[in-house]
Order: sequence, then C-alpha cells, then structure tokens
Amino acid sequence: MSVHDGHRQRMKKRFLEYGADGFDDHNLLELLLFFALPRVDTNRTAHELLERFGSIDAVLEATGDELMASPGVGENAAVLLKLVPALARRYLTAKNSVGSILASTEDAGRFLLPRFLGRRDETVLLVCLDTKMKAVSCRPIASGDVSAAHISVRKVVEQALAQHNQHQLYLAEMAAERHRAQQKLATQAAEPPCSPL
Repeated sequence: MSVHDGHRQRMKKRFLEYGADGFDDHNLLELLLFFALPRVDTNRTAHELLERFGSIDAVLEATGDELMASPGVGENAAVLLKLVPALARRYLTAKNSVGSILASTEDAGRFLLPRFLGRRDETVLLVCLDTKMKAVSCRPIASGDVSAAHISVRKVVEQALAQHNQHQLYLAEMAAERHRAQQKLATQAAEPPCSPL
C-alpha cells in the first residue's frame, strides 16, 4: 500500500469539509484536474501550469491552445480549466442580476465587474436603466482584441431604443489586462505597509 493510495479521496473530503481556504493554488488546481485526468499525477501538472503561466488567474485565463501546449493537459483538462471562469462569471452575474438598483458608481461597479470576469478581450456592455435606476438589461454590444473594441453609435442607439422607456444608459468597457492591473493594485493597497526596522 502506497502513501498515495486514497490521496484523491482525502483531498476531496478535505475540500468538502473546509473549503478552498486551506489549500494552496497548486492544491486547488490539482483537485480540479482530478476530474479531467483520472489516472495522472495532477500535482505535477498543477505545478507545471503554475510555473508556466505564473499564477492561478493566468492559468484560468490562458487560451485552450496555450493550456493544451502544456505537458499533461489535453482537451478535457483545457475545457475544464476554461469552464471555471465562465461559471464564476455566470454565478457572480446571477448574484448581481438585472433588476438591481444602480444608484451610485459603487453599485454600478458591483453590478458590472463580474460581467468582465475571465474575458481576455476588450468588451463593451450596454446597461439600460429605468426611471428608478433599476437595471432593465445588460448586454454586450461590442468586443475587440486585448486593447480596443470599436462600437457604433448607431448600434448603441438601436439597442437603447429597443428597451422602451429607458431613463439612463451606461456604457461599460474593460480589457482583461486593465482588469488584472486594477486587481493587483487593489491587492497591494490592502497589504499592510512594512514596519520600519
């Protein structure tokens, strides 16, 4: 009997009992990869992915082709890894659904940021609000590459007119690179300053 016997079952049980907080990034990737790579050392694959891409968010934001170019990662694993941010975006979007009141920029930020999660390319969203500042609709109206998205004023007007009696519109755009930079700045701002020696 090997020390590795029952490892996957122990990892699953630990996750169900304690959640993700007690896991390092490589452990979480290892656990996720169990479901795509049934008889492979997913610990090694997780470490190699983190080494290649640099962070767990970069692994999850890599393209399918980039992931499949990694040793041990086939189509099933790439699809599973790409599914995580897509499901997270859908989950967070559902938590901040149409019908939310967007009376402040903070409200708009909470509503809009999840909709950009995991997107690699510049995306423009159109949010239509009623007279009570309730979001009536939110839909992508343009996308581009990592640095630009071109929108047509005509398309904005057509979409707005299709949503009858709208009081206000928000156009929101964010590129993945800018979003990652903002997240990094927010993390750094939250870290306590070094104490003097």
